[in-house]
Amino acid sequence: MEVSIISKETLKPSSLPLDVKPHKLCLFDQITPFTYASIMVFYRITDPNFDVGETLAQLKKSFLETLTLFYPLSGRPKKNLYVDDFDAGVTYVEAKVSCTFTDYFKLRQNELLDKFVPFPPFRNETDTSKPQYGFQVNVFACGSIAISTSLGHKIADGGSLSYFLMCWSTAFRGFPHKIIKPNVSDAPKVFPPREDFPEKYQTLMNQLWFKKGNFVTRRFVFNARSVAALREMAKSEHVPNPSRNEAVSCFVWKHATAASWAVSGSAKASIVAHAVNMRPRLKSQVLNTSIGNLFWWAMADSDKAAEEELQKLVGKMRESLVNFSNEYLESLEGDVGFAAVSDFFDKMEGILTSEPENAPDIYGFSNWKGFFNEVNFGWGKPIWVGAHGKVGSEFRNQVFFVDAQGGEGIETFVTLEEKHMAALENDPKFLAFASPNPEEVPGGNIYGFSHY
Repeated sequence: MEVSIISKETLKPSSLPLDVKPHKLCLFDQITPFTYASIMVFYRITDPNFDVGETLAQLKKSFLETLTLFYPLSGRPKKNLYVDDFDAGVTYVEAKVSCTFTDYFKLRQNELLDKFVPFPPFRNETDTSKPQYGFQVNVFACGSIAISTSLGHKIADGGSLSYFLMCWSTAFRGFPHKIIKPNVSDAPKVFPPREDFPEKYQTLMNQLWFKKGNFVTRRFVFNARSVAALREMAKSEHVPNPSRNEAVSCFVWKHATAASWAVSGSAKASIVAHAVNMRPRLKSQVLNTSIGNLFWWAMADSDKAAEEELQKLVGKMRESLVNFSNEYLESLEGDVGFAAVSDFFDKMEGILTSEPENAPDIYGFSNWKGFFNEVNFGWGKPIWVGAHGKVGSEFRNQVFFVDAQGGEGIETFVTLEEKHMAALENDPKFLAFASPNPEEVPGGNIYGFSHY
């Protein structure tokens, strides 16, 4: 499969507010490291009259209209306090894919996803003068389209990206008047940044995201039947109705820990950190359309996750989410919020700085389900949403969830140390529920029409 670049350019907002000022980071932007997350939304296009050139031109035009509303994403972070230089721009790429979407999927090579994005995902980036966002429009030989994004995590999260894509698709369909402008000012008011933000805390957060090693990513699909079976196994008196996310998260936690034990030859404690989107949980709805990193971590731990029953792990995870209450969220707001964040880092410092043989395994979970399935450019909803392929070799244990199309299943993009991944891929109890990168084409075979 070849992906040929048709054009690559830097796009800037078409206009800026007359009184534009530097965009303040919020506290959680300050905490988050600069790395590129990626997401790809794939669309079936089978119209023989589909005009590629006209579509690409309209995509770019509507993109510029949208970028003007989201102008902070075009800037560059400075001093870990604010974003400025909004004319610096974002990277915008148009590309042609040599094969059909069906042919791509039959290759079963998850690493190829990285060809669809402008920047490699989840490296430990240090140059904040680089674009904070990159977009790539990929046209397959069958006419299907994948719109892919490299999201600079320093100034935005999955919720921010989801809202950008929703606004872009609305503008593309010819309804810019229906767009509710993003809130670019209130996040730092609710979660004010610290001018004296401790460098030690930035270092600790980097250690939570990155660790020296050789980490690899694999895609595992849990179909609706597997998810239903795991939910049934996870039921208990304490959690009589576990969610799909809880059941699958704890199943992955249990078996990733088992893989770690198998490689090391000894039992280790483990911690899971779930990224929780704070927008819908806040009493005030003012941040619903805000850009920025508006998530925080809900933590659960176990001394023997590999041996514990699934229902017990789900109970621990449920407790961590229950503790992520309105009262706790309120403790994060305002100037006093830094005290709660400091407590988190003080606890993590002892964990992350302990000797390797004593340090627990840490697994991060990010749930992007529901963020991108409604992004409709007029070609219908996406037939598939993909995350990332080959990540940076230091991107430590992370699991991303996206929706499996056409049902109640869940797709997972799991990153583990290479030897641990090999053990997981050969775990029959894990594979009884998880399908490794299945050949099945989401939405059925797509051959369509050649437009080149």
